[in-house]
Amino acid sequence: MTSRVRGQVFGEQAEEYHRVRPGYPAGLVSDLLALAGPGPVLEVGAGTGKATAAFAAHDVDLTCLEPDARMAAVLRRTVPGVPIVETTFEDWTPDRAYGLLISAQAWHWVDPARRTRLAFDALAPGGVLAPFWNVFLLADERLHTELAAVDSRHGLAEIGQAPHALLLSSIPAEPREFAAEWPDMADVPEVFTEAHTRRYRSARSYTSAAYRDHLRSISGFRMLDEDRREAAIDDLIAVIDDHGGTIELTVFTDVAIARRPASPAVQPGGEH
Repeated sequence: MTSRVRGQVFGEQAEEYHRVRPGYPAGLVSDLLALAGPGPVLEVGAGTGKATAAFAAHDVDLTCLEPDARMAAVLRRTVPGVPIVETTFEDWTPDRAYGLLISAQAWHWVDPARRTRLAFDALAPGGVLAPFWNVFLLADERLHTELAAVDSRHGLAEIGQAPHALLLSSIPAEPREFAAEWPDMADVPEVFTEAHTRRYRSARSYTSAAYRDHLRSISGFRMLDEDRREAAIDDLIAVIDDHGGTIELTVFTDVAIARRPASPAVQPGGEH
């Protein structure tokens, strides 16, 4: 293991990250914009622009926060003209009230003790908070079991770096209630209204070579020493090659949605 910060390792391979990571459903983008209505959009942790481009295509007034200069450089190239502030959400002061706050695959990197308050302060009354994530399902249970066994054999589960513990073999067709689906955001319904979850489904197929690149973009693997990382990935790819050289995944994009009350009567507690 290294001493690097896990939430800041993606910039080491910013171009590769942008190439191999999946995007987000068009329906999610149009639904969130319709739900929020007119108004500026704030993206927290924009990365290389995997979600940014989809929202910018709707000609919205979009501002991006991205603390990693290497990721921001790719973002400027992939989505030219969109304002980018190289900062964390915690260190940023809102310049105006936003109608929609999105965060694609990045909300868990924001300080959980502060992020609900920060979102409340950044949004206009009636504005919508909507962080979202891609969750992968591997329906082939035998392949799932064998990949998880490789994680275990390399000791990845014990140090919280095992990706195939998170690669689900089953998932409910519909998301659960907000509190059950997002236990780490239990304070959101206390401050915001209309808290609920939406789920979007798509599919993604990787050859073993493409999946190798995908694994190298995952923070858990980025945190490993190179020799240990490559040894684990070699064994994982060998399993996939034994199963025909392709891994077929279902991608569920889950979005946690809540609205800042239109009335100023509700105020979150705590300090900035």
